[in-house]
Amino acid sequence: MKKMFVLSLLLLGFTLVSAENMPKTAKQADKNVMEFKGIVIDNMCATSNKDKLGDFVKTHTKECALMANCQASGYSLYTADGQLIGFDKESNPKIVKFLKNKNSKLQVVLKAKKDGDMLHLVSIKNETTMKNDMKKSEMKKDNMKMGDMK
Repeated sequence: MKKMFVLSLLLLGFTLVSAENMPKTAKQADKNVMEFKGIVIDNMCATSNKDKLGDFVKTHTKECALMANCQASGYSLYTADGQLIGFDKESNPKIVKFLKNKNSKLQVVLKAKKDGDMLHLVSIKNETTMKNDMKKSEMKKDNMKMGDMK
């Protein structure tokens, strides 16, 4: 009986030690993934327009970003606070695939792992906050008009 108890304790101890040394689970790995919002821009256009990049990204088109030379230069994310963060080489084909989608936009929300000063893309989707903000402001205007009618 004592032998069984001792063996059970040893087995439990080995199990606990093994569990601590196991690879990270998906949830644990997600702690390294961060969310970013911004505008995707190709590096060629970003470099060519670095002096007025904030203004340029407002007029830059998806068609330009998909031109062969622009694709070859790779991509970066221009954030609302004026940062330009580059994507690693593995992320660029994923961005091209996303941009080739008919409904994709340059304004995006993405999840990425930051590796030094580069981003490693995990997921990307259209940024919709601007649309929702516009709808809210339109609703306020409509409500104001309705209130004015009283």
